[in-house]
Amino acid sequence: MFLYLHEGTLSGNVKKDKPILIMEDKYIIDEDGLLYRVDIPRQTNLARLKPMTKRLCVPLKFRHDMISYVHDNCGHYVAKCLFHTLAARYFWKSMFADAVEYCRTCDTCQRTKINYEHRYAPLHPLSVPEELGTPFSMDHKVLTRTAAAGNTAVLVVVECFSGFPHLIPVPDQTADTLYLFGGYIPRYIATNPLHF
Repeated sequence: MFLYLHEGTLSGNVKKDKPILIMEDKYIIDEDGLLYRVDIPRQTNLARLKPMTKRLCVPLKFRHDMISYVHDNCGHYVAKCLFHTLAARYFWKSMFADAVEYCRTCDTCQRTKINYEHRYAPLHPLSVPEELGTPFSMDHKVLTRTAAAGNTAVLVVVECFSGFPHLIPVPDQTADTLYLFGGYIPRYIATNPLHF
């Protein structure tokens, strides 16, 4: 782009020259011989405040030094903040990717910052039950106060095939109580058949 605007010559390669000819009105060369990208805001209210922004186009050999200077001296910004800080005054096509890569390789950031990106739990799906009454899911629901019969929790047993819940009042949440009622659950369901 600089050669075309400065000397008016193209390379002769159609794939390289076509984008230069399309984008030539977005670039200017200053009186100091520096290449700037000129942007006009699309929103009218922003266009009234700042009708035009000039951003210096940075050559490849200076990009890493600029990113490292801004990142290290401005409090080790994360990639988005680093990009917005640089994009306000400077321009190059791969600025965001370069900012992300620099933040990933910054030793200080990797040692001190917590990664808040969403991590997905590994999926271990349950097998589909083949018949009624074989697998059960159990959990306790703690009562807010002790019932008149002395029960402090409800053992919730859900039959996985139908999703039918069985609520069994229990005096406490200990393993002994669960063991006592664990043998009772199949008999309870057998004596109280499921109704649909």
